[in-house]
Amino acid sequence: IKHSAILDGEIVVLNEKGLPDFQQLQHYEEQPLAHIVYYVFDLLMLNGIDTTALELVQRKELLKKLVGKNTTISYCDHIENEGTAFYHQVVAQQLEGIMAKKKDSGYHPGLRSKSWLKIKHVQTQEAIIAGFTAPKGSRQYFGALILGQLNGNHLQYIGHTGTGFSAKTLQELHGLLQPLITKTSPFENRIKVNAPVTWVKPEIIVEVNYTEMTDADNMRHPVFLRLRPDKNVQEMKSPFT
Repeated sequence: IKHSAILDGEIVVLNEKGLPDFQQLQHYEEQPLAHIVYYVFDLLMLNGIDTTALELVQRKELLKKLVGKNTTISYCDHIENEGTAFYHQVVAQQLEGIMAKKKDSGYHPGLRSKSWLKIKHVQTQEAIIAGFTAPKGSRQYFGALILGQLNGNHLQYIGHTGTGFSAKTLQELHGLLQPLITKTSPFENRIKVNAPVTWVKPEIIVEVNYTEMTDADNMRHPVFLRLRPDKNVQEMKSPFT
């Protein structure tokens, strides 16, 4: 780029289908030949002139001319008026979601503006509680739930969640887990967690939402939704078989 500019965008690694792959981005240093692209979608300053007060469509017109046909830094185009159809296409391709923006909006550095909305594509699944971590700060009862899924006759770790709980559900879950505390992990393999774990017998099922499964079959961004007392562990179908 031959001009002095401040850009806003996101770095992604594209997979063989040309879609962003978060796993490949995380491990980019291990595969430096991967297709990495910086998608830019906004322009904050151009040749020393602040552009944040311009309308979004005006900033993007300047941005498109600025970037041109650069293959490493790529202009991120937009869809007007067909947001719902666009979202359905994103869901069909198992992508994270879309950003909806008011086309006449300014840019507000450091602030969460209602002019930009993140509309996520979230998936849900049932998981078995295998343990919990100690609470931190003002949190009471526990910090996060350690979750598993059946893989044949074995329990497989699929992640942990520390979000989505109200004060009431924290207390309720903590009470349900106390009689199930055990000294041994229900997992055959040792798992990596960021805090000491109190293990429990894998008998309680919860429902969570998440954005995607990683290559290691762990959930990204899992959020607790609700208890599932109507579900029985022995009746759960394994997603791994």
